[in-house]
Amino acid sequence: MHEVHIVRELVTTVEKEATAQGAKRVRSLRLRYNPLVSHDAEHVRFCFDVVKKESRLLQEANLVLDRVPGLVRCEGCQRQFELSELPNVCPHCGSIQLTPVNPTHLVLESFEIER
Repeated sequence: MHEVHIVRELVTTVEKEATAQGAKRVRSLRLRYNPLVSHDAEHVRFCFDVVKKESRLLQEANLVLDRVPGLVRCEGCQRQFELSELPNVCPHCGSIQLTPVNPTHLVLESFEIER
C-alpha cells in the first residue's frame, strides 16, 4: 500500500519538527488532499492509525483531512470545472486532455503539539 509509505514520511517529518519544538506529544495533524489524484482519504486515515502507533509523539494524535475541490482545466477549451474522478471528458468540448488545477499530492497543512 503506497499510502503507508507516504504517511510514514509525513509522520517522520512531524516527529522531527515537534521534537525540535520541545513537544511532549502531537495532538493533531491537518492534511490537504485532492480527491482526483491524491490517495483515497479513507486509506490515508487507516494508514495513519497504523503508523501513529509506531510513534511515541503521535500515538494519540487525531488526523484532520481537508479536501480541496477536484478542479481541472481543459487543455482544449481552457475552461475550468470540478470533477469527482479521473479520467473523464470535458463537458464543454469533449476533450480528454484535462489537467488538475489544485495540488495533487498530500500536503501537510499544520500540526498541533502539547509541550
